[in-house]
Amino acid sequence: MESGRNTTRLLDGTTVSHNIGLGMQKRYYYENFNVTTMNQPDRYRKLIISLAPCQGVVYIFVRRTRPCWPDPHSCCQPKGVNSSFSAGSPPCNARTHNIKCGWTHFNSVLDGSRAGAPTFFEVPLSSSKYYITVYAPREENLNFQLASANFQLMVLADIGAYPRPGLQGKLTTRQVDEMSVTLLWEEATFVPAGVSTLKSYHIYSSLLTTGDAMVNSYVLLDPSKTMNTFCGLEKHAVRYGTPLSSANCRNGVCNATITGVVPRKRYMFNVVSESARGFHSSYSGTLVTTEWVEDGQVLSDRLTALIAATCGTIFGVVLIGYLWIVKLYN
Repeated sequence: MESGRNTTRLLDGTTVSHNIGLGMQKRYYYENFNVTTMNQPDRYRKLIISLAPCQGVVYIFVRRTRPCWPDPHSCCQPKGVNSSFSAGSPPCNARTHNIKCGWTHFNSVLDGSRAGAPTFFEVPLSSSKYYITVYAPREENLNFQLASANFQLMVLADIGAYPRPGLQGKLTTRQVDEMSVTLLWEEATFVPAGVSTLKSYHIYSSLLTTGDAMVNSYVLLDPSKTMNTFCGLEKHAVRYGTPLSSANCRNGVCNATITGVVPRKRYMFNVVSESARGFHSSYSGTLVTTEWVEDGQVLSDRLTALIAATCGTIFGVVLIGYLWIVKLYN
């Protein structure tokens, strides 16, 4: 099957970037007849399917084997056999709908709880053909004043070439001084080992505005400012410094010190790992507010009040004891 007017053929390991209108869907087709790949042990004969929103909310639906594309409009099926309502498109209300998409084997989380988050599948490579639909819901995107959605899609059978963020992408920070923060993360890994190696880490940062806030724990920050995908970071943040290598890691933990931060301002920091084969994976990112307190600085109001109350109590006990002694001797 060749790419048609409404269908795009995906090549293994090649990332495509597309825009999609609201309420619209795009169809993709992928096939793999590589004998070497098919002869891999079961634990390695897998397929990575990655949908990364750059901006906006998008859902992915995947069907194996048979040439029939999933229909997003079949996913939200009303509960109750006597319901007169027809099925609808996601996001689905789990209280009133059964979430089951027709002609679909794998799909994104469709209840709205992860709207704007990336979708990452690693599934058994049990078929030579896959039919993929990407859908952009209208209302979910309009809620963030978006007129369209932008995303990247990749299918990869050589899974050992993909860098996997350590500790599920968790980042931690440690403040060094008033204008410096150290960022820490665990090294990226490759499974199976030996297929590829790490080329570099890239640090991204963004100074946040007062209105910037996370909508849920799966999206950083929100669908209009996606900062936990590689393409989202390229669009909404800036790279800090030069690329880092594994030399910045010790005992599996990597670190980098970021200087020049403005005190009492909120920042987003994130890390992207890049493999020698040119694949990128984003860590989960973190939000930081710098509040530096030096030794000998004026005590906080709460601590000052506590000390005053304690001293007042001690003084009162001493005064009462003195009055009792005076009364006793008189």
